[in-house]
Amino acid sequence: MDFVEFDTFNASDKDVNLPQPQPALSLPIASNLESFSKKFSEFSLSRNFTSTKNENTNTTDLESQGDDVMDKYAKISLSLLQDEENVTSSASGNQSITDSLSVRLSRVLNGSISDSRMRDIFTSLEGKLDHDVELYKELVEPGFMGTVSRKKLRGRVERELIKTQSNLLKEYSPIVKQLKHTEAKLKKLNELNTQTNERLQKNFQFSHEFNTTVNKLYKDKQLIGIKKDLLEAFKNKFTLSEYEEYVLSQGDLNDEFFTTLAKAEGIVDSCSILLAEDNPQLGLKIFSKTNAVITKAIERAISYCHRTLDNLYSLNSQNRLITLHKCFLLLKEKDGFDEIIDKFSDSRSKDLLQEFYNQIQGQNESSATERRPGVRSAASSLSSTDVRPLFLSAHDPVRFVGDFLAYIHSIAVNESETITGIFTMGDDEDHQFDAIIQNVTNKILKALSKPIKSRIEQIITSETKLLTIFQIFDLVELYSMMFDKQLHQSEDLVSTMKLLVHACQDRIFTIVSNKLAAISSSNSARLELNLDLQPPEWIIDFYSEILPMVDQVTGETILQLSKEENDRFLTLIINQPIKVFTEHVHDNKIFSNRDSIIIRFNFLDLIQSKIMPISLLSDKVLELNDINNDLISKLAELELTSLLQNSGLYDYYNIINMICPFSDDFFEPSIYEPIKENKLYTLESLQKVDATLQAYVPNAMIEIQQSLLRLNSPVTVTDVVNNVFLKFVKFVEKLNSINREYLEYSFAWSDYELATMLGIDEVYISYKQSSE
Repeated sequence: MDFVEFDTFNASDKDVNLPQPQPALSLPIASNLESFSKKFSEFSLSRNFTSTKNENTNTTDLESQGDDVMDKYAKISLSLLQDEENVTSSASGNQSITDSLSVRLSRVLNGSISDSRMRDIFTSLEGKLDHDVELYKELVEPGFMGTVSRKKLRGRVERELIKTQSNLLKEYSPIVKQLKHTEAKLKKLNELNTQTNERLQKNFQFSHEFNTTVNKLYKDKQLIGIKKDLLEAFKNKFTLSEYEEYVLSQGDLNDEFFTTLAKAEGIVDSCSILLAEDNPQLGLKIFSKTNAVITKAIERAISYCHRTLDNLYSLNSQNRLITLHKCFLLLKEKDGFDEIIDKFSDSRSKDLLQEFYNQIQGQNESSATERRPGVRSAASSLSSTDVRPLFLSAHDPVRFVGDFLAYIHSIAVNESETITGIFTMGDDEDHQFDAIIQNVTNKILKALSKPIKSRIEQIITSETKLLTIFQIFDLVELYSMMFDKQLHQSEDLVSTMKLLVHACQDRIFTIVSNKLAAISSSNSARLELNLDLQPPEWIIDFYSEILPMVDQVTGETILQLSKEENDRFLTLIINQPIKVFTEHVHDNKIFSNRDSIIIRFNFLDLIQSKIMPISLLSDKVLELNDINNDLISKLAELELTSLLQNSGLYDYYNIINMICPFSDDFFEPSIYEPIKENKLYTLESLQKVDATLQAYVPNAMIEIQQSLLRLNSPVTVTDVVNNVFLKFVKFVEKLNSINREYLEYSFAWSDYELATMLGIDEVYISYKQSSE
């Protein structure tokens, strides 16, 4: 591969765009040479390098000289193959030819040319060699002819390279012309640029001087503007104009007044900044002057409120009412507001009291002239010329209390609406004056609490009729609910009405208690008890007053009492009269046991019949019914005992009950075997009893009915008679069974015959059927 001789390049070849030689690399020479030889199908370095002994000896001197060269290269190649480590060693001037070959090969094969470019080069070279086989053979000759052929090939490659480069340069010829034309224009532009820069330099110098002057003037202007703004801000924040001072001191109370006053108060608040300075004299002066103006403005607002509240007719103007509200808002946190409220409350209270006493005691001419002109009370709309004065109805307590409370309710509601109208607006939803409305209303109506309480309590304490007190109670309780609903702002008035309700309740308790105490200690009440066994007249009179009152109650309790107080009142009107009557009966010695039971039953039966239609007393009806049942049971026991004694069976009844009491559910004669040991249980004794029984039974019904004749309830009489006779017949029937068991004896009359004689045959048959 000597056709690529990099040694031929010299320093003058710098301008040629050819690849520069690269430093030697460590390459496997044997493998590279083998792969390189494969590019040429008929070229074999090993074959050519080792074929010196097989050549024809009849070559020319030139060929023998080439053989010597071949042998030289073959030896060098063999030495390279034996020692690969010496391939990459540095070549000095005295190194062997083998080193030169390896360096040249490494430069050729490891240059900066890319693989694709290298492939193209060899492909082109292979193509050229394929067209000329003879030239190919000459190229691979190792002798001198091979060298000459390779140099020729080199020349041909260089010519083609020059031709190719020339064609390439021709393509750039138009671009070169354009670049030269552009060069001329660029020279002109450079000249214009130089001139422009000179002018710009002059203009820049002038502009710099001008801007310096302008900036200085602008800074002076800003400084002056800041001073002006500071002065204006100080004037607006810390001073009032003459017109604003006039508005606060002498102007009308309108929106402008309150706006200016707010500004003045803001100045006072802002003076703290000036007072914090090293020299506080300016702040003190402004503070003092502005404070004086504000004080005068607040005094004007207080005076305006007093004038307006003294003449409520002026509040018909909406603008005046709005101004009054603004004054209230202004003075709400000031000391003068409480003074306004107190003065207004005192004035209204006096007017109400004056009007109240005119209605109660009658209006005289002096009181009419004492009323202040221009002041209109809420109650003045109910003047004596329009409404009948209350003192004219004082002879009727109920009517007077009704008119009295209606009048109080009217003036209280009017006053409450007036106060609400003063302190609220139609579109006021903030409710910021609700507490003040409640406070003022309570203060004004509080003046009426004591007169109302004393007047109605005077009527209540002087009245002794329960019905009248009850009617007054209804009125007071009704208006108490109305006041609580409509005048909840006036706590004192509502509390007074509730106290009056309790006063009526206590008065009713007191009257009832006094009546019962008087009856309990009355001798006439005791004398009303006699042998006719009828209830006394005082109980009828007592309930004639109380029951109509209780019957009118529509609530769950009487007199709207609590559950405990209601039970106490029912005990007072029901149990307490029974207790008083029972004491009277026990103290009276003329009554037998039977008479005592009958008169007590008649008394309870009367009370029960009176209270039964009243639903509120249903529990007491049941309680009285239980007491009456106990009395009837006792009366039946007495009558049964009397019947047994008169018929001679009382001792046997006791003996049998001592052994084992009779039971309707179970009866076995064998249980009563111990009766044989009793001395009374003999045949002769029982025969005598049978004779007595036959003699007494026909008259037994008449006797028992006569003894119960004074019992007022016929139904009760029938029940007592039937129960007594039924028990008697059941006893006789069971005694007869015992007699048949142990004495083989029976009474003359059977149980059915005995029931028929006593008139309870149907009752006894029903009993027998039910027991079976």
